Amino acid sequence: MENEPVSRYASLREKVTCRRQAKTRAYLRGVNARRQPLSFQPTWMWATILVVLWTGCATGSLQTPSQRRPYDRESSALHPDVTLHRKLEAQEIDLYLSVPREELLYSRIDATAPFVAQLQVTMEDTTWHVLDTAWADAPRLLHRRWTLRNARGLMRTEVQVTDVLRNAAWSTDRYLGPEDAWGSSDILMWSARDEWALSGQQAVVGDTLTVHIPSGSSLAMPSPMTWDLSNVPAPKNLPPPPYSSARQRWDTLTPQPLGSLNADSLVVLVVPEGTTLLELRGAALALRLHGRPEAFPELVEAEELIAPLRYIASRSEFQKLTQAVHPKQSLDAFWLACSPSPETARSLLNTYYGRVEEANANFSGLVEGWKSDRGMVHIIFGVPQRIRRDAWNEYWIYGEEGTANALTFHFRRRRTVLDGNAFELQRSIQFRSVWDRGVSNWRNGRVRGD
Repeated sequence: MENEPVSRYASLREKVTCRRQAKTRAYLRGVNARRQPLSFQPTWMWATILVVLWTGCATGSLQTPSQRRPYDRESSALHPDVTLHRKLEAQEIDLYLSVPREELLYSRIDATAPFVAQLQVTMEDTTWHVLDTAWADAPRLLHRRWTLRNARGLMRTEVQVTDVLRNAAWSTDRYLGPEDAWGSSDILMWSARDEWALSGQQAVVGDTLTVHIPSGSSLAMPSPMTWDLSNVPAPKNLPPPPYSSARQRWDTLTPQPLGSLNADSLVVLVVPEGTTLLELRGAALALRLHGRPEAFPELVEAEELIAPLRYIASRSEFQKLTQAVHPKQSLDAFWLACSPSPETARSLLNTYYGRVEEANANFSGLVEGWKSDRGMVHIIFGVPQRIRRDAWNEYWIYGEEGTANALTFHFRRRRTVLDGNAFELQRSIQFRSVWDRGVSNWRNGRVRGD
């Protein structure tokens, strides 16, 4: 039917839980039913602001089973979160694992036995085994914690997670830091919202966090420990097209000082909006936090889903979408106009918002990943056939490498204390025709999933 809505939910407030394997994206499912609203108190004081730490270097934190296509989320059946908490004085490392249960394969021996999933987790020369039984009231996320003993002198390590029944594996390489000084991996941040260790730099605005700071007495750390706090709002402007001569002037952003505090063991805090820096005075240690919406990396509300359409909508279309009285209906109408049928429109928007979610998961920093240079290219052109990279550069190659028809985008890492995951596209007027063609493919419903 021509007027059939693209979405299958009746209200934007309806909560639906869907499996990612079914290819039903955030636009079709709303806020996950497991999440509960925060009782956020907006009158928090600056002294309660701290930061989420980065538990590894930018390249070391990459979670991918493929070196050729590292940002292809669909190439892996597993997407766990791993937090490593190093304890230098005890010469131990705590491993916190969080895995969505819907990604695991559950089987049973016979009709009378329960369904069970088998996980194998390996770090260094130690392997842990998990048997998880599927119960109707089991939480969505499977949490497990282990301790690696005798970790003396370990500066870098690899963690591998294997779903034994599916024979699917995932791995991540993490930099822990030098053996004679503690850093971000030695600080544990605990989320009251999730009742679990926080992974990475992304945290929910309003969440209450408990920061556990190790003793610096035996490691020549400053005494007392004075932390300088500052904050900068996330830039609202989107990146210019690849053919533009304009640049995003993030290097001119200046964090606003919030004050200083002395803390050498434990701090309770509330996550603020924007990017917050916590710098230890007298030491080369700076931690950062990026405050995110509760559903991140997904987009769930119609107003949120409209924003990424700026890449493919005309100026007048985008203005109508943002000013619409009924944004959900306007959103449906936009996607239906890009496709000959509701079924094709669903496939189109699943691909589009799937790429937005992938961009948020991979490229977020000072801004949400879909607003970054790499996020923009990823949304329009999809997963490259190959990525070549070093510590300072990424080359995204579309098509057969070395041929005249190959398309290559060069991203160069930016030095900024505000963002450890910032890459800038090397723009050129030569990209004008390929960009117009990429946008046209979306507008005419010719884009297929990666």
